[in-house]
Amino acid sequence: MGKFLQIRVIAQTYDTAAAEERFAKLYALAWPVAATPPAGPLGLLELTAALDDAVRLGDLPSGDRAALLPGVEKAMAVKAALEAALGERDPKTADKLSYDLEDALAELEKLAPKA
Repeated sequence: MGKFLQIRVIAQTYDTAAAEERFAKLYALAWPVAATPPAGPLGLLELTAALDDAVRLGDLPSGDRAALLPGVEKAMAVKAALEAALGERDPKTADKLSYDLEDALAELEKLAPKA
């Protein structure tokens, strides 16, 4: 690394429209239709963080919150591990964790309430 430039490995959702279609209930839960759309990318890493906020701080019915909380905690743990692997420049581990995160979100999609 240079004095001012930092080299990082990143993960980002390359097709957010396809991700939103695949995880439609989770996207609707994380970002309900509003007058002002959310700023920034709406990829799977951002979805995971938004779901964490929705479950912990949102106005979800207690039954939905209780059903989703374990899965959201698992997804957040995988997200943290993925970000740590990226920070350590370990693309092999990050790649494996990207599949684990998608699997965790797929399980959450099954539990998510219909919008």
